[in-house]
Amino acid sequence: MIDLHIHSTNSDGSKTVKEILIEAQKLGLTTISFTDHETCGAYNELERINIKDYFKGNIINGIELKSQYKDIVMDILGYGINYKKMSKYLEECYKDITRQKIQESQLIEFYKIGLKEQLTLRPIDELNWDRTRDWASIVFYNEIKSHLENKSKVPPDLWEDFKNFKNNHYHIKGNTFYINMAKDYPRVEKIIDIIHRSGGKAFIAHIYQYKEIEDKILELKKIISKYNIDGIECYHSIFSNIENEKLLKFTKAHNLLISGGSDYHGKNKPDISLGIGKGNLKVPDKILIDWNL
Repeated sequence: MIDLHIHSTNSDGSKTVKEILIEAQKLGLTTISFTDHETCGAYNELERINIKDYFKGNIINGIELKSQYKDIVMDILGYGINYKKMSKYLEECYKDITRQKIQESQLIEFYKIGLKEQLTLRPIDELNWDRTRDWASIVFYNEIKSHLENKSKVPPDLWEDFKNFKNNHYHIKGNTFYINMAKDYPRVEKIIDIIHRSGGKAFIAHIYQYKEIEDKILELKKIISKYNIDGIECYHSIFSNIENEKLLKFTKAHNLLISGGSDYHGKNKPDISLGIGKGNLKVPDKILIDWNL
């Protein structure tokens, strides 16, 4: 069993590289990949330790990069990258759009909407948050929930759960809390290009996460016809068995590579476990046969 979608403390995960290696060894995972957002920090760490002291399996260099596809923030996974080359391309690609600047800009946009909707909110400069690790959407949502009087001012499903806020509100154009987050990120073709220039393969991540896309398979057809995509993430913690099968069928029909992973974030996504996702995830080793890494 393998897990090719893992986040460490180098981005928005709660566990260190060493802690993840130890846990992966206990679980008997044979291959893993650290896919932190817009950073290769995990691989710099791995250079400084004797990996086999913690994990006996294989490690595929990976990364997850946010991109602009239409008005959607689409994640692209890169595997088999030369992480030193990738680090240089990241400096070039994100030099004017650092994570800190993006999150600060998005929080300001959320606040403008919140004040327009007459929500009770503390002054934005009084919020205690880490721009380099926290997500503006979560910070804003937690601020809404910290004032009970806001409950009557927002839709019931929004108040109920952050996932509803994300999937049903700020990601859906036309809804009150919608903001166009995609404009802050490099275009998808740029991201695919730097993955390929780093010697890696580019995969569309968790397609069923994008609620803005009505017909996922139809959209995938459009994407692969326009962009040089190498594969699709077919196994993921949020996918149903039916969704998983649809994606496997699609990759086979279009001669694409298959990837899969839990999207592990440790305590930051407590319902997702390393390797097994929500309990029934099992990514087979055999999908790597065609990768030719």
